[in-house]
Amino acid sequence: MGGADLIVNFDRDLNISDNLIYVDNLNLSGIDKSANLSIYGITFADPEIYHNGALCTDCTLISYSGGVYKFKVDSFSGVYWLSESFVPPVCGNGVVETGEQCDDGNTISGDGCSSTCQIEGGGGGGGGGGVPPPINITPPTTGTEEYDFFVNPDFFEITMNKGTYYQRTINVTNNGSNSITISIGVEGLQSFIFPEVRTISLGPGESRIVRFDIYVSNSRAADVYVGRIRFVATQVQKETRAILQVNEREALFDIRTEVLKKYIPPGGRVRANVTLINKGDLRNFDVSLEYKVIDFDRNEYTLKKEDFAIFQSYSDIFFLDLPENISLGDYLFYTQVSYRDVNASSYDTFTVEVVSTFSWFLLILILLLAMYLAYRIYEHKKKSVIFKEVTKKKEKEKSEKIKKELPSEVPKLPDKI
Repeated sequence: MGGADLIVNFDRDLNISDNLIYVDNLNLSGIDKSANLSIYGITFADPEIYHNGALCTDCTLISYSGGVYKFKVDSFSGVYWLSESFVPPVCGNGVVETGEQCDDGNTISGDGCSSTCQIEGGGGGGGGGGVPPPINITPPTTGTEEYDFFVNPDFFEITMNKGTYYQRTINVTNNGSNSITISIGVEGLQSFIFPEVRTISLGPGESRIVRFDIYVSNSRAADVYVGRIRFVATQVQKETRAILQVNEREALFDIRTEVLKKYIPPGGRVRANVTLINKGDLRNFDVSLEYKVIDFDRNEYTLKKEDFAIFQSYSDIFFLDLPENISLGDYLFYTQVSYRDVNASSYDTFTVEVVSTFSWFLLILILLLAMYLAYRIYEHKKKSVIFKEVTKKKEKEKSEKIKKELPSEVPKLPDKI
């Protein structure tokens, strides 16, 4: 290495930790050479090497023994980690695995679940009018005493720059009375989030911490990405919702979104305070702002666009009217500012919920009670003021009367009695 490459900061630009080797080539460009690498403490039966979020095509295995995985790379760059080799789903084993819509324990079509474990429309309608056996098409989210588990956390959000790596863990606990096998899959964020394992088995009361490797390639657009990590067993399923905000390393804009009211009824209006900060040198130029409501399935609602000029900063309140038939649940107020081919995105979350008749009645009752108490306090203060004024007036009148009854001159006593 020569020039600036002679001065390096390994604490900042090189990370070697649990199942991870990461080098920042923007600051260590001279290290982009052929290298032999080793990752320690590995327990996978058949590990695969991931490089920058994809299976490594230029990695060559040297050896794997004693928990040490040694391999060679043609060009040392970016991030490397190991994951258990993908095991394709087995249709007919009674477990809904990644890529399957159902699994009824057989590979027979015509009973509602096809031979490839996909949902059949109107299946089970053969002669004889018999009722087909129950199938596990969509496991419920509420478990039973025998089969249940929970995940912690069930929601997380991460902000990352392009070309960076992050690890996140989720704790899965079996709180049922029977053993359970859980399949792990990622929806919507599968290009960013990679589970270390795709299937786990837990006994009653047993927990497992599952690691997820998160990597944002430099080729990914700076934006807000949403999705779910699904944990699916035959009897019950859970999920962790995730939001990933990807930023440019050196962004032209900083955009911030703050929803003013977090709970909105269907058909209601959601308002957000949007602040733009111009981090560049250009002043007084036109930008485009797009804002909309999106859900965790990446469906979009009520999109709007506006153009305006920005000098150094801009802040205003924007609103979106929700559809009357929008489903209850959690949503994002998404914003994106654009100037030519440069953009930056932001978001804030809110919840769509219905206020029940009882809640409305209770709210009205509380308001009426508050108004009544305020009126009573007002009347009490009013009477107190009037009483004080009357008392003061009476005391004044009494004082004046006494003054009138007193002689104007005190009689003079004789010198000698």
